[in-house]
Amino acid sequence: MTDIDLRTDSAALDDVGDLLRACDASFVPPLSSRVDVDAYARKIAAHARLFEAWTGEHLAGLLALYCNDTTTRTAFITSVSVAPGYGRRGIAGALLRQAIAAARAAGMASIALETGAANTAALALYRKHGFATIDTSGEILRLHLNLSPTHGTTMDKHRDYNAEMKDSLGHQYAYGFDFDVMHPYMIKSFEPFFRTGSLLELGSFKGALTRRLLAHFEDVTCVEASSEALEEARALLGERVDFIHARFEEVQLPRRYDNIVLTHVLEHLDDPVGLLRRINEEWLAPGGRLFLVCPNANAPSRQIAVKMGLIEHNAAVTPAERAHGHRITYSLDTLERDAVAAGLAVRHRSGIFFKALANFQWDRLLQTDIISPAYLDGCYALGQQYPDLCASIYLMCEAGAARKEAA
Repeated sequence: MTDIDLRTDSAALDDVGDLLRACDASFVPPLSSRVDVDAYARKIAAHARLFEAWTGEHLAGLLALYCNDTTTRTAFITSVSVAPGYGRRGIAGALLRQAIAAARAAGMASIALETGAANTAALALYRKHGFATIDTSGEILRLHLNLSPTHGTTMDKHRDYNAEMKDSLGHQYAYGFDFDVMHPYMIKSFEPFFRTGSLLELGSFKGALTRRLLAHFEDVTCVEASSEALEEARALLGERVDFIHARFEEVQLPRRYDNIVLTHVLEHLDDPVGLLRRINEEWLAPGGRLFLVCPNANAPSRQIAVKMGLIEHNAAVTPAERAHGHRITYSLDTLERDAVAAGLAVRHRSGIFFKALANFQWDRLLQTDIISPAYLDGCYALGQQYPDLCASIYLMCEAGAARKEAA
């Protein structure tokens, strides 16, 4: 989609009509068999929100959305059209994500749409974005997406990200072990795969890892949902970084990036595959790489806690973790599952730092002379041999085959 310009509410009536006529046969059943196309175009142009994909002055894609039902707060997608020759470029998905974000911002509780039961491509697209079939009427299916904050497939815009990052009774959000041990070894794991050029860090917290990344990149952008964490990062790093305060499902970034870093963030998201899909389809530059790190469900320290009866099972989300916004605890297989589901190509998989002690135990040990730098290096090296027993698991990904074809 590098040559595609996404716009909103800019198309003229003639643009809408021309696109609908060009796409007539791609509708299942054909659009002209159900409506007067010219009258339908006039209605859309006059009353709907238009989400548009342009190439030059040519309208290549269009999604029309109604957000005028204030009683049930149900938005309605009446048309998704992609011009012939522009398929398989991620246009429909990009327009759909924009419409979902707009409906949520408008206070809608849900989105409905109708599509032909035989339109397998459209059904796959809608279901990938969380729509479920709620009614069948002959050849037409009615689908529904719940935008409620409690619904598991969408991120909760009412989450308090400032509260989630604060320490709670008996559990810190971040430990010295994270900053002083894990961060340097993360950089060491990433460095052989870094691309020359720009870097996007998603979830920069207070800028500790960002500061280490600045030793390798001059062009750095950070997106952070917590306003308090972002302000601390800005105070630490100043104008060296372009900071953006936004939630991942709503942010509109101005360009693509050669390197994207996502560390200890994915497990906090209500829709992790949705974010990975945006990375794959919208934000990775050609040849770009994603560096994805998550805490490991199978870390020995965690398995010991299970044996002690402190945690129900390896992948459980504890009450303290949930208070800090955790939604899932990944292992290598489930992390790779979500990366592949988002269309990413996994090029390298590993672990970072063999870890048999909990973070608070490491913090105490690091204040003594019991742990030497050589011992830390040994734990890092052992982690390369046994990635499933590391503190964190790590994937290096590139854009998937479908995205490469689109490019």
